[in-house]
Amino acid sequence: MRLLPRLFLRRAFIFSLLLALAAASSEGQAAAQFPPDWTNALGLLADKIAAVTKRGEGLSVEVKNISSLSAADVDGLRQLLVTDLSRRNRRVLTESSADAALQVTFSESADGYVWIAQILGGDKENVVMVSVAAPNHRASTKEAPLTLHRKLIWEQDAKILDFGILGEGTAGGSSTLIVLDTDKLSFYRSEDKGWKLARAVDLPHGRAAQRDVRGRLDLQAGKAELPGAECTGDFQHPETVTCSSITTTADPETPRQPIAIQGRSVQDYAVLAGTCGDDSLTLASGTGDWTEPDFIQAYGGRNPSAASQPIQVPGPVLELRRNDGGKSARVVSRNLKTGVYEASIVSVSCDD
Repeated sequence: MRLLPRLFLRRAFIFSLLLALAAASSEGQAAAQFPPDWTNALGLLADKIAAVTKRGEGLSVEVKNISSLSAADVDGLRQLLVTDLSRRNRRVLTESSADAALQVTFSESADGYVWIAQILGGDKENVVMVSVAAPNHRASTKEAPLTLHRKLIWEQDAKILDFGILGEGTAGGSSTLIVLDTDKLSFYRSEDKGWKLARAVDLPHGRAAQRDVRGRLDLQAGKAELPGAECTGDFQHPETVTCSSITTTADPETPRQPIAIQGRSVQDYAVLAGTCGDDSLTLASGTGDWTEPDFIQAYGGRNPSAASQPIQVPGPVLELRRNDGGKSARVVSRNLKTGVYEASIVSVSCDD
């Protein structure tokens, strides 16, 4: 009978040892999939978090990815961070039982990744961050030396639904900028390196209010559409354009088939004509929400991989559409610092 407690303790010890070995193996596998400088940077981030929190403090961990990292990479990095925090005597708990909230954002810059940790506890808020090289950027740029350029065309307080330019680049002629927002269709003539309002056509009222209303311009057909309203005429001659109510309240655009880019599903994208020998390029924005800065990056190949460095946008990208001819895309975004809506043209050039 006295052997039973010893046998039980021995089995319990062996079982605990197997669990520890399994955890160590899982941790080792997770660390092995990342470059050493990534794991070192994550350890540094854990050190900085520990420096502004208390020993034994319970933290809830929320992760956001607004970079080109895949979902699998983000999951692995979160696992390693939790392990690093445990080694520093910080406990990871559910939100309801935690002492402080830890929000980790995986962001990106032109030089690589930027990982930001925001610690919220009581009335205190601390923000720490680390930078780490993105090795895939260098390799991708070498294979496809592309650069994205963003040119700001117009900005205004009212929400921009779509925009376009007619007559750009014509010898001796002036260009016309057309801007569709929720209340009007505006025509601007190029003048003194700027835009001067030529005519604004009010959209009919009485349309059903929609929070995320979308609209579309067809410059060649001389048509603007949004739920409940339509404008038609010769856009080269704004005086001929009229707007009227229509019975439909549906989104004028047919939803595009989502595509997979680096492990995430993307529905808003623009496919451009080939550049620097590529058959085609796909422009897509990041994975942030409406409260965060964004980026746009070019992807190429059958299984799309990064073909350019990302360019930063000071707020969420609301619309991303291919321009006629397929050499550039028009982008509508909102600047989080100023609160205004911005209309931009994003184009691609070769570096060699």
